[in-house]
Order: sequence, then structure tokens, then C-alpha cells
Amino acid sequence: MDEFVCGVNYWPRESGVHMWKEWDPESINAEFRQMAALSLNACRVFLLWEDFQPRPETVSEDAMGKFDALVHIARRRGVRLIPTFFTGHMSGENWDVPWRRDRDPYSDPGMLRAEVRLVGEFARRYRDEDAILFWDLANEPDVFVKPASVDAAWLWTHVLYREIKAHDPVHPVTLGIHAWSLFTSGPFRVRDVAEVCDFLCMHPYPSYTHLCPEPLDSLRSSYFVPFACKLTEGLGRKKVLLEEFGSTTQMASEDVEARFFSAALYSALANKVTGALAWCFGDFKRQDRLPYDSTPYEVGFGITAVDGRVKKKGEVLASFARAVQAARIAELSPVPARAAILIPRRYYDNPDPENGPERNAAVLFASFVLAKRAGIDVDFITVDGLEDAARRYQAIFVPCATRRGTLNVTDFAALKAFVGAGGTLYCSYDGFAVHGLEDLFGASVTCASTPQGDVWSVGVPGCERTLVGPLPKPTPALLARKHLSLSGRQDGRNLVTNGYGRGHAVFVTLPLEFYLAATPYAFEQDQDPYHAIYSYVAGLAGIRGPQVEPNPAVEVREFASPGRRALVVVNHDPQGQTVRIAVPQGGGRPAWSWRLNAPLPSDDGALQLTLGPSEGDIVEMP
Repeated sequence: MDEFVCGVNYWPRESGVHMWKEWDPESINAEFRQMAALSLNACRVFLLWEDFQPRPETVSEDAMGKFDALVHIARRRGVRLIPTFFTGHMSGENWDVPWRRDRDPYSDPGMLRAEVRLVGEFARRYRDEDAILFWDLANEPDVFVKPASVDAAWLWTHVLYREIKAHDPVHPVTLGIHAWSLFTSGPFRVRDVAEVCDFLCMHPYPSYTHLCPEPLDSLRSSYFVPFACKLTEGLGRKKVLLEEFGSTTQMASEDVEARFFSAALYSALANKVTGALAWCFGDFKRQDRLPYDSTPYEVGFGITAVDGRVKKKGEVLASFARAVQAARIAELSPVPARAAILIPRRYYDNPDPENGPERNAAVLFASFVLAKRAGIDVDFITVDGLEDAARRYQAIFVPCATRRGTLNVTDFAALKAFVGAGGTLYCSYDGFAVHGLEDLFGASVTCASTPQGDVWSVGVPGCERTLVGPLPKPTPALLARKHLSLSGRQDGRNLVTNGYGRGHAVFVTLPLEFYLAATPYAFEQDQDPYHAIYSYVAGLAGIRGPQVEPNPAVEVREFASPGRRALVVVNHDPQGQTVRIAVPQGGGRPAWSWRLNAPLPSDDGALQLTLGPSEGDIVEMP
């Protein structure tokens, strides 16, 4: 894909899921015209399985004729299509083919033969069609029917991918996975999907996860969207499309939704997604039938209302689309991150069940937010990436290392080598025990025990106040954590720093990120500056970002190409913020706001950028 994808997921307002049975090309054409007017360039459509394959040996020519007409509409309007196969689940209900008869769609030979027939027919017919952007194998298929095993899910993806590519080597192929693939040990694992897809997708919804307990327009909710995409990229080592994200007006006001859309979109861009598709184009009129009758909140996800009015979040999406197109953002590359967060080796299958993927995702999310608030761009890497870590990164964060499953002995040896070569390592404790820990961190282990009282604390060198937070109350789902007692040189309570080789090692003796993940409103502005710990690590590592006045509420990511430099700047706070950005003297031309499509005045070698609540911008630098 040679341009940033900005669009919507689509069912018609009038017919919804019944689009192909109640075909109305005139209203569909009008809705595509509205997409184009909003500067959207892509639309994901769903090939409801029962409509396109009424029998296992038959692909419906009637449905294919309607798809031909849709292709013509899309080509005419300049909105490229993303056809999605095997839509067995949609909006809370399953839409099965009547001929399946409880057979496994992932492993039954008859089912696989029928599925190969359907994707092969589309690939043959449309291999040369420019109006098609890429193929999507399915929409969250494990919600429809869960594969019997990880291997069955891998094989099904592999078979269908290969069949499409045999007939259509031009269009990319992906699979629409969702946040369940990050939070559970389910069958569609990111690395497996990445093996047999050209790029990865993610569907993150902060309203559906307990990792985001604050309001939709809060910092944690807006960061959840790019976090899920970045973690997917780290696990799969391929580029990621934000294929679904959104909110429903049944659960938040239009003002709150608009703030969420703005911060989430610009932050996703800052964290190098290849595009973003909102769920979904329009609110649905027929709310008295399935799936909307049983899932009433689904009718309010549209960026347009039932009468066609563009909602505030739709206006935000359109403004964002125009900004990325005007800025020619696809021509720029993000400046490489100089820090990384390490994904546990046994991310999905930790031998200790309390340290499964849901816990791991929560810890990594808290680490990601701390890094961002400290002004640090981070990648997620697996232990396989430690081989060339010294070449790529100045600092590595290992949050809440467990006694097993996070690092093997050989992984820890690689981290010691990284520090010895001049890198800075941060590690927080959640049971981690390995030979050589005392040597690396310069302190002797005394014992580990459950802490007394109801608060935890960490003293950070250079920070005026000791950081304090509440200890989560143990529940069956949230076991009590132990803290490690150390003897030796300490640079602050519950934190030690040690010089090792040419680098530094920082150790926090308690599960800091786990506690923050379990604490609502932990990252709000009036709370302790927990990111000071990560700022301290960045200082030791010598990490320097763009010359921007530090503001923990504002995310800044630098993009560059020969002859151009731009900053993506995002306010993650529902209150307005101002940041000062250094600009070169005598540049000859002013900085430029692509969101406002206007110059930004500077004074005394700096420009002062004012961002409204949750606003973002792309700033072209002189």
C-alpha cells in the first residue's frame, strides 16, 4: 500500500448486515459519495458467507453481480475496497451457512474445499482490479467458531492465503484479528498469523477492556489503540493496520467520542500504523432486527447518524484524513526508536497461570504509557531481537519480570551483554530470580515477601518526592505480589542503580507496572509523576528526543525523509495543552500545521503550539 489508508468499515445505514439480500445500489452510491466527500480513501466490506456461498459447491452469481456493481461504485468514487471473507460473526450474532452442519470450518476437508472455492473465485475474477486494496480472510473468526488448536488456525490461514496468492499475486492478504489475540491463549496467535499474511491487523476497543477503567477520552483509553497495534507489530514483526477502532454514541457523548477519535488517530499515526479504519460508517435504521435488536449499542458506532449527518467523530476522522493526505505522510518514515520494551518469552503459555497473556498485556501497556509520558519512543521486541539490541537501542525495559516465563538464563546473559556494551537496562521485580542478578544490579538479595500496609513507594534519584501508590487488594483474579529485599548500594527506596561494564542497570524491587495497571486513574495529571522512573532511565541511557519542552500529556514523534522533517504531536489530555518546539534560526520558511493548513509563527528560536483537548497535529518543520 503506497498511501496511508484512512477509511471506514461498512454496512449500509438502511439494511445493515442484510446488505446483499436487500441490495440498493442507489443508496450505497450516495453513501460512498459521502465517504469521498469526507476524504476517506478505503472501505472495508463484508462478504456475508451465506449470501455468497449458498451451497458448498456454488458461488452465487447473483451476489457476485452485486459485488461487481459495488466495485464500479468504489472505482467511480475513488474509495478502494477491502473485501472480507467468511463473515460468520457480526455485531454480536453469528451468521452461519446452513450447510455447515456443525462441521469444523478450519479442519473439515469438505469445509476447506468449499472455502478454497470461494476465495479462489474472487482471486481469479479480481486479480487486476485496482479498486480492491487488499483481501481480508475473515472478521474475528474465533468469535464465530473457535479452532480446535493453534495448529488448526495456522493451517487454515495458510491454506486460504496460498489459494488467493495462486491466482492473485498482486493484492496483499491479511486476517482481521482482534484484541482477544493479545489477551488470551487463543488459537489465532499473532506470530502464526504473521507467518502467512502480508501484514497484520488489529481491532482494539478501549470500551471493551478492563485495562482502560477511565473515561473514553482519558489518556489510557487513547493510548490503548496504538499500544495494541505496537504490541501486535512486536509479536509478529510485520507492519500493522488499525483495521477497526471506534466507540458508540450509546455509551459516550459526541464530544467525548470526538476527543477519543482525535487522540487515538494521531497517536496511532505517531506509532507508525499503516492506516486506520473506523467502525463504522453509519448508524443503522433497522434497529428492531438482528443483530442490532440483541446488541442495541451496536447501532451508534457510525461516524454518521441515521439521517446522514456527520457526527463530531466523523468530522475528526475527515480532518485527520485531509491532514495525512496533505502532509504526504506516506513519504516520511518515523525516526527509529532508541528504546524497547521486552515481551516475555512465554507470552502466551507461561507455566504459571497467573502470568498469562492478559496479565502480560496489562504490564506491557503500563510500561508503554510510562515510556510515552517520559517522552520516550519505544518498540516492542521479543527475546529473539536481543541479538542486535546493542546496535538498535540505547535502553531496554523489562517490566515485572516473573520467576519463569519472562527470561531464560540465556536471555538474561544477552541482557548483561547489552549493558556491558554500553546499554541501559531497566527491570522491575515480579518474582524474577536468576544467577547473576546480584552482579548486574550491584545489590545482594535478602528475601522476598508480601509487603505490609496498603501502599508501595519508590524513590527516584533527582526526583523531589518519593513516588507512592496504592497496593491493589488481592482477589482470586489478582494475586498478592511479593517485593524483593536487597542489601547493598541503593539510590532510593526500592530502586537500585549499578554501573556494569560500559552501561547501567536499574532495578525496581516491586511490580511497578502491574500495580499501575490495576489502579484506576493512575496516570491522570494530578497523580504522582510515575513516569519519572522511566525519565531517569532515559537520562542514564542518553536518549534525546525532538527538541520539545517536556510535557507528560503530549506525545511527540519525529518523521523524516531526505529534505523533510515533521513532528506528529498528540495531546492525550481532555484539557488543552501548550508545548514549545525549538526551530532552527534563519530557516527561510515557517513551520507549518497540516491540521490547520496554516503557518505556525515562532519567536526566540521556538514555536509555541497550542493543542485543544485531545487534539493532534502534523507539524512540518523548517
